[in-house]
Amino acid sequence: MTQKFFEAIPSGTSISFVTRQRRFLLFSMILMVLSIGALGYNWATRGAVLNFGIDFQGGSQVRVEFVEAPDLEEVREALQNYASDDDDPRYEGSSAVAVPDAERELLIRVKETVSISTQTINACESAVADVNGVTLLDGGFARPEGSSKIFLNYGAKPDYAEVEKRLNEAGCEGQADPGVGKEGEFPVDFTLVAVGSRMLSDLDAALGEGSVLRIVSSETVGPKVGARLKVDGALSMLYALGFIFLFVMVRFDLRFAPGGIVALTHDTIIVTGMFALFWKEFNLQTIAALLTIIGYSINDTIVVFDRIRERVALDRDAPIEETTNRALNETLSRTVLTSGTTLLVVLSTWVLGSGPIKDFAFALFIGVIVGTYSSLFVASPVFLWVNNRFYKGKGHLLAGSEEQEGTGTIFASAGQPGGEGSNAPSTPAAPTAGGDDDDAPTTSSGEKKTRRRRRRPQG
Repeated sequence: MTQKFFEAIPSGTSISFVTRQRRFLLFSMILMVLSIGALGYNWATRGAVLNFGIDFQGGSQVRVEFVEAPDLEEVREALQNYASDDDDPRYEGSSAVAVPDAERELLIRVKETVSISTQTINACESAVADVNGVTLLDGGFARPEGSSKIFLNYGAKPDYAEVEKRLNEAGCEGQADPGVGKEGEFPVDFTLVAVGSRMLSDLDAALGEGSVLRIVSSETVGPKVGARLKVDGALSMLYALGFIFLFVMVRFDLRFAPGGIVALTHDTIIVTGMFALFWKEFNLQTIAALLTIIGYSINDTIVVFDRIRERVALDRDAPIEETTNRALNETLSRTVLTSGTTLLVVLSTWVLGSGPIKDFAFALFIGVIVGTYSSLFVASPVFLWVNNRFYKGKGHLLAGSEEQEGTGTIFASAGQPGGEGSNAPSTPAAPTAGGDDDDAPTTSSGEKKTRRRRRRPQG
């Protein structure tokens, strides 16, 4: 009894992918133009192409513990009210999410770094200029712009607890720790609570006195660090595309590589455009999602390319367009099943998730759809265009010797028969003693046609 496997697409299905490639490419171009248009519209109306998170724009992340389990919507509303205060706006771009396994804690992100005035900084410097006879060195008190730290440097070892106490009393709330410096210097690194201290009092005022128990942790990313992370994120995607190009070029052929890269660029632009259109926060998690999409999409594309190569090896005389269309139909069932099951998981995470994981799942959901689309309707048409434009439609015949299967690789030397640029005439192989081989004439296209004779068993 033959085992019959489930197929999402019945075997023998023949969809004319290649003959409709212009329509699909036009649709892709429209989506890419709309995505780029969304980025431009945001730049013109909001001053930024994307809603960059604190990872890229700078800001603070504060983990707050409440006396009782807080009402998440009430906290968000309180933060929004402070952001819209005309006299003293603060907590711009705030977001609040629940902390898993900690029902009384919330993780709050704001675009502010350190909420402390110049007057307070001056008062703090005066407070620690002389600590029990130990004085600051010249230039020994510094706070870089936007930083959440104050750097102090003494000529002798100070009382760290006393330094911390005086700074807190002067209005610079935080923690003092010994730093690392040169011999004869005793630096102190004082980490400010950043916006946490002011947030504690503001939430207490909005939700009721005694509602907030403490600030569990407070992290700050300065504008310069955020700008650097933005550059590094873009470079990571460029490096990924570059190495994938080299892999496809070596693993298959130079003609396949442009199709894979165009498809991945298509996917990245459209997913980024969706974030611009819906003004979702774009942060390091989004970069991770884009890199995941790139990996998923190229995997799908490689499966299609591999089937095209197999088909070309089996039937070199058939037109490459016909071979490509047959390969796309043969992999269609596998593509639909794989992408469908992946989408079910991603969709569940998107619907049931919250906070950063929800936006991560949103990126994957869009990416899986456009990645599957590009593998079928973008990568293969680009491959055919390269084959027709630069190889006159015969690139798949360049490595046609009987010893080598497949469409050929970039390592085929120019001097080999069938290799690109080969001018040497081919000579028939010398017959063996058994007479198994016959002559192998070379056609004008460089393709060898070999006839084989079977040896009859000797009686």
